[in-house]
Amino acid sequence: MKIAVFLSRFPYPLIKGDKLRAYNQIVQLAKQHDIYLFCLTRGPIDPSDMACLQPFCKQIELARLNPFVSVLNVLLALFLRLPFQVAFYRSNKLKRQYDAFLKKHKPDVCYHQFVRTAPYAESISLPSVLDFQDTLSANMFRRAEKSKLLSRKFFFIEAERLRKYEEEMFSLFDRTTIITDADRELLSCKRKNEVAIVSNGVSDKYVAAPEAMEKKYDILFCGNMGYKPNIVAALYLLKTIMPLVRAKRPQTTLCIAGVNPPKEVKRFASKLDLIVEKVPDMRQMYLQSRVFVAPMQIGTGLQNKLLEAMACKIPSITSRLANKALMAKDGEQIMIADTESEYAKHILTLLEDQSLSQSLATNAREYILNNFRWEKCNEVLESVLLSATKTK
Repeated sequence: MKIAVFLSRFPYPLIKGDKLRAYNQIVQLAKQHDIYLFCLTRGPIDPSDMACLQPFCKQIELARLNPFVSVLNVLLALFLRLPFQVAFYRSNKLKRQYDAFLKKHKPDVCYHQFVRTAPYAESISLPSVLDFQDTLSANMFRRAEKSKLLSRKFFFIEAERLRKYEEEMFSLFDRTTIITDADRELLSCKRKNEVAIVSNGVSDKYVAAPEAMEKKYDILFCGNMGYKPNIVAALYLLKTIMPLVRAKRPQTTLCIAGVNPPKEVKRFASKLDLIVEKVPDMRQMYLQSRVFVAPMQIGTGLQNKLLEAMACKIPSITSRLANKALMAKDGEQIMIADTESEYAKHILTLLEDQSLSQSLATNAREYILNNFRWEKCNEVLESVLLSATKTK
């Protein structure tokens, strides 16, 4: 097949979950199909980043958003029912560029990532597939509940608009996908059972047997620190969980790794906390850590950080919310915590009980390798794309 892939941002470097998903899907699909990549951008793309995608794409075309138009669209959306993030990425000029791109390359199917790219699928006669990824409306509702005053009102408005917009996607696209069954259940759409589950996976470097490395950090948390759910989790770990841990084990070290950490995260870091902003290879961070903790409080979807840590054979602790998508067995493949005292208890237990720690880590790695491999995930995606081509 000739597949046109439409992304709202360039999928490299791999510092966000959607970039990681898009990159690995492109790499896998390119083994059997021709990929034509069309990306919206908000700035220039580094040539070295472009070079990482070129071996897998027959053509890459960038479409640069005009910041003035994006802001104006958001302001106009105040008087409309369009989700603000959809309005931000909307552009009549870039829609014409995309139409010309499709006319030139004549793909068999178009694959769009996120509902924010939906306006670009309007009026095209080609088979099309939308990747919801997560249920963004549910994510926004959760963010609203954790926010204050004006932010709370804004997120509630956006959540309700997204909820209605998600329903409209079934009439615009021939097929739809989402990462987890848990997120599919959160869709308030009559046809949600038609959405195919296309999970995330781990790349080959995580499948390789993890080598033994010196442990530099007792606890690790990682992720894009410009993303609100990760900020909330990091602050919860720093401000609430770690004081309980250090009350019983004062020397316990914590590393928070990820780009764009806000000042608030840096401000709460102590002498025993290390903030690492630039990580050449996150796998090395996992292998140098004794315990991985992802105390996610908001957000939806499958946490790539948990897939990677568990594949690296690192005992992991997370929230019940995050495990809804992962579905690992509590106490056997992962540890689940609902309160800060439970997090602290689990951390101390895993740091002190090496037998339990090793058993949990071994089971975790086996679970990930049996259920979350990109090759397996993309077999499902490939079948969805192929089925879409038979609709028109």
